[in-house]
Amino acid sequence: MRRARLATLFLTLFLGCAPASHETARQLFDRTLREYHLPSAEASGPQREKLLAQSATGYELALQLGGNDRPLCAAALRSLANVRAEQGRLDEAVKLWSQVGERYPTCDWEILQSWKSAADLLWDAGRQSDAAPFYRQIFERFRSAPSPIMRTVARAASRRV
Repeated sequence: MRRARLATLFLTLFLGCAPASHETARQLFDRTLREYHLPSAEASGPQREKLLAQSATGYELALQLGGNDRPLCAAALRSLANVRAEQGRLDEAVKLWSQVGERYPTCDWEILQSWKSAADLLWDAGRQSDAAPFYRQIFERFRSAPSPIMRTVARAASRRV
């Protein structure tokens, strides 16, 4: 209950309104991306850390408020994982990226981006054996996808399995 009150207070300050609808979750997601997450790429030091923390809070609330909007929630969860990766919290990011596929199994584009992010980050961190299952999942799921970009990513992933 306390968390819900804090979320309402944050939204009232953040958006100038209390949560009322799915549109609020979409607005929150878009504003978080535009005003905090994207600017964090240009910031440094304490300002960057502050923007990333605000991004994480916004995405967490969008996820809470998104309800049955699976594409929105999948995007919010993937974006939260991206923030955790930018904060240097690799294992937490990988866990969140994995959850995208588990919680939103029909959101192919978000799943592909999540698994690819997890695989590439693990690979670049020298953890190839941890990355391989993600690359394998990408190949197995998306090698026959209707989208040419998904098939291209699947073929590239197969080279690292």
